[in-house]
Amino acid sequence: MVQLMCCKNGKSLVNVKNYSGEAMFHIENILKHKIRTYRFISISNLLLSILMGFSVLALNAWAGTLPPEVQVTKSEIIDFEFDQTHALLTFTDRKSNLWIAKVDPVTGGFKPSNGRGLLVDTGAAFMSDFGNGPEWLTSFEGTEIVYTKYLPNQPKSPATARIAHAVSNNGVWTSNFIDDMVAYASPLGNSDKDDPIPRITYQSALQSRDSHPFYWRELHDPESEELVPNTLGSVGSRRWVEGMHTIVFSSTFTNDIGVVETQCFLYDVENKVLEQLTFDDGEKGAIFMWKAPEYNNEYVFFSMVNRNEIRVYRKIAKTEGADPIWTAISSILAPRAIPNIWSPEFFTHNGESYIFFTLSPSPVILDMRIPTYLALTNLSGTGFRMLHNTKSLIRVRSDPELFVTANGPYIYYNSYIPQTDTSPAAQDGVWRVDPGLGPTR
Repeated sequence: MVQLMCCKNGKSLVNVKNYSGEAMFHIENILKHKIRTYRFISISNLLLSILMGFSVLALNAWAGTLPPEVQVTKSEIIDFEFDQTHALLTFTDRKSNLWIAKVDPVTGGFKPSNGRGLLVDTGAAFMSDFGNGPEWLTSFEGTEIVYTKYLPNQPKSPATARIAHAVSNNGVWTSNFIDDMVAYASPLGNSDKDDPIPRITYQSALQSRDSHPFYWRELHDPESEELVPNTLGSVGSRRWVEGMHTIVFSSTFTNDIGVVETQCFLYDVENKVLEQLTFDDGEKGAIFMWKAPEYNNEYVFFSMVNRNEIRVYRKIAKTEGADPIWTAISSILAPRAIPNIWSPEFFTHNGESYIFFTLSPSPVILDMRIPTYLALTNLSGTGFRMLHNTKSLIRVRSDPELFVTANGPYIYYNSYIPQTDTSPAAQDGVWRVDPGLGPTR
């Protein structure tokens, strides 16, 4: 049993009792890190926030028995993406090399462990150049990779960035520019194996990082290119919706009464119809839409709201006989100790949908000074759980991705030893954690 007192100007700020020694050890380690590096939030306010959050969680989510974090590789593999169907991963390294490696479907290990299995292309943009690395595209034509590539024999710059794709023919990968004339970047392919037409979205490589208007086109038809409407204020969140030929995204705009707001939209690329999905309060961010097995495969979507909430929406008729409208059905709030959500994604497993994401005490995105954590929830929030407990390593965890092994889903992520006043953050390879959902039934 530990009592901790924090004072400012001689006045008591926090008086906490009944915390286990293990919990206090964890808090004290975080605070040591904050004292060294976290300059723009006072230590007393930070301590109050952490302790209040532990109170809300009642420590059960932190101290529960969980499988340990497992280091998959010590090598730096930034912004890797999995192809579940073929058990592959792809990424671009800091030397602009585009790689493919195999993933062991049983153990979840990388083959080879450093990810450098097959060199697909050179001159590819590293993740930090435009905020995203290579992505898998899946259609009836098969699976390929879309990515940003620089024009050969020219300086690497936004002006020389182009969209490229790599295609496998009996295991032999070839790469080509999709369009070598216009400076585009950050392509994202559809993921619908039944769609006869491969499609991509992308943005101008010359556009400011604060503005993300984006385009779409059929991969093989340059004449199909279209600037997606109402994306001038896009906040960088755009995803294809499987089975609908639509793009879901969030964007900032000025409404009819002159108020600036950020809401979610759906654009039908075939019928050229734009639909505003949300009208409620809060600044919307990352958004995904999918068929939810727990709702008879009806489409649902979630959006990150104000960085501290995951809000889930479903089409519901307000009265009998009325047309169904998109309605928020649940609100999953981050714990007060670690209230800032980032990188949320979804998956379905054994008849239920799940959302996973990182949590941080810092409001700064990718703050390399502050330890971060992973969490998992179902759509109602009743299954919310932390994926790390009080004995977890003090690490910055980022960019979680999912791969389903024979043992069930594993969540992989980049890990870093936090930055201090005297040393930069140090990469600690790729790790994974088993959320305990079991094998596919």
